Amino acid sequence: MMISKLRIWMVMAALAVFAEEPAKFTLAQCIEYAMEHSPTVAKQELVVRNQKLQTVIEEAQFDLTLTASDSHSAQSGVNTGSVTLSKEFKSGVEVRGWTSSTRENGKGVTSSYAAVQLSKKLLGGGSALETRYALQASMLDELAALNTYNRMRRKLAQDVKIAYYNVIEAQQSLLVKQRALENAKHTLELTREREKPLDILTAEIRIPENELSVNMAQRSIDNGLEQLKDLMGMDIDTPFGITGDFDFAVKDFNLPEDIAFARENLESYLNNRLERKKLTWQVDIRDDRTLPDVSLSATHYQYGDGDGYNFDGKDEQVIALNLTYVFGRNADLAQLAISRNRLQTNQHDYFILDQELNVSLKSYHRRLLESAQAVKLQESLCDIQKRKEELYRDKWENGEIDILELVRTQTDLENAYVELINKKITYLQLVANYEYTMGK
Repeated sequence: MMISKLRIWMVMAALAVFAEEPAKFTLAQCIEYAMEHSPTVAKQELVVRNQKLQTVIEEAQFDLTLTASDSHSAQSGVNTGSVTLSKEFKSGVEVRGWTSSTRENGKGVTSSYAAVQLSKKLLGGGSALETRYALQASMLDELAALNTYNRMRRKLAQDVKIAYYNVIEAQQSLLVKQRALENAKHTLELTREREKPLDILTAEIRIPENELSVNMAQRSIDNGLEQLKDLMGMDIDTPFGITGDFDFAVKDFNLPEDIAFARENLESYLNNRLERKKLTWQVDIRDDRTLPDVSLSATHYQYGDGDGYNFDGKDEQVIALNLTYVFGRNADLAQLAISRNRLQTNQHDYFILDQELNVSLKSYHRRLLESAQAVKLQESLCDIQKRKEELYRDKWENGEIDILELVRTQTDLENAYVELINKKITYLQLVANYEYTMGK
């Protein structure tokens, strides 16, 4: 009975320990979690939604409109009523249909008529392009907001990668420092067997030094995990860990192809082209406004015969051509010049973007090549330092050298391994920066 209770208690204790173990995320899981929980991404999603709603608002100007009125004259006892339906189309054509009737006390409807009118601006302000500009510009703004949203998601993924790599760097450094601490303890045991006071004192000094390094590495891990949780939108107090997968591989990048890819896919280029399209429309609209305002309308009237509400009377067709011209057009010409200047500014912005892209990608590409070579050289240096440490340890155990020489060699080996980790993490972070800069 006691054995069964003991087993149950051990199982419960193991489950409790397992329950307290923090969830460990891979890099892909960290990025996925960040995309779902980051407040920065959530705010930009609202911006995209608002812009979609703005497009709905701009579309509403083309809705069918109903207007109705009824008036009564107290002196004459005459009531006048009218109903109007109107709709403006994206082509700039406006259609209006209305009917009106007059009623007198004791006589009923004494007059009525109905009319249909088609009108269109032929020249000047109010052209078809100007009529639909607000809607089309809003649709482009919607695409620009979506591009900004995608860029923020890519930036978040890049930041999470770099923060994740920083934690891995600290974890790998911790392993090296823990091995150094174990080596220091083992060296102390060996020196005590030799009973040499100076060697014992030297070995003892190394233990607190290595313990301090272990504590500092652990602090770096804790700080890195909190920074990573902050980027991911996770509560800082939530238990959390990473798997620490560390698959290092050198990548082969094709710089000319990557620059071409960036020009076609980078959000800043996409938004620049969208803005250029809007500015080109504005130039065309301002150019139209410098011309005389010319509009054409055609109206068909159908009258009643005066006996009740009907349309049995005569009909009439009216065609009107309206012309308005402001001499000088100074304001319109100035606005046209401003629009053209804005278009030229957009072209300059494109050139600046392209220059920055070339400089950044070429710089990152050179640094990647240098970093990959540095990793390779550091790996060779670690192998040399390892063989040197083994050689010096044998010499020290044979009494050929002083312990200080062995300690210096061990320190060089530990530093070489830590530097190798740093160089590998630096390379991975450069890869993340390069891919973000090119639009991946």
